[in-house]
Amino acid sequence: MRWIEKKADFERTFLEAKTCVFIDSGRYQTSLQRLIFDDAEICTTKFANLLQLLMEWSDDLAAAYVVLDPDPVHYFYRLFNRYPAIEIAHGDSARDYLQLLNADPGGSPADAVGTNWWTCVIVPTSGKWFVHALRDSGSNGGHLWIPPQWLPKVSEVYPYARLTAVA
Repeated sequence: MRWIEKKADFERTFLEAKTCVFIDSGRYQTSLQRLIFDDAEICTTKFANLLQLLMEWSDDLAAAYVVLDPDPVHYFYRLFNRYPAIEIAHGDSARDYLQLLNADPGGSPADAVGTNWWTCVIVPTSGKWFVHALRDSGSNGGHLWIPPQWLPKVSEVYPYARLTAVA
């Protein structure tokens, strides 16, 4: 796991994340199936383990976790000289994942990317699946988009996500 530090890498990842937001909002068509889960789950060992399985099933070597709100440039980069984006490598431990989500971005532990977000996206290099999460007080702020044929496997290993109709 590592921080995404190069501007070009962040900008590419940011655009991929915004595309995921457009899919989740219905602006872009997709063949992926949406599951919903409690967005607080993103900071759990079980979710970290799910990410590793998704990367395995999609043959991805990495996925990026990107905070979209608060603003990644005008808030995070301006204050911490760091983009709110981390790369999760296939094979990273759940412990490493949680440590980096809770890492001090630079002089303000309360602004860790795992706690200071209203909107975040996790997108793999393949684009075969993704997560778009909006923090809310309910249990449906997390949206996991996967190929329909993965539904039985995901349901078996991660029963916290449930199928919903897309509005």
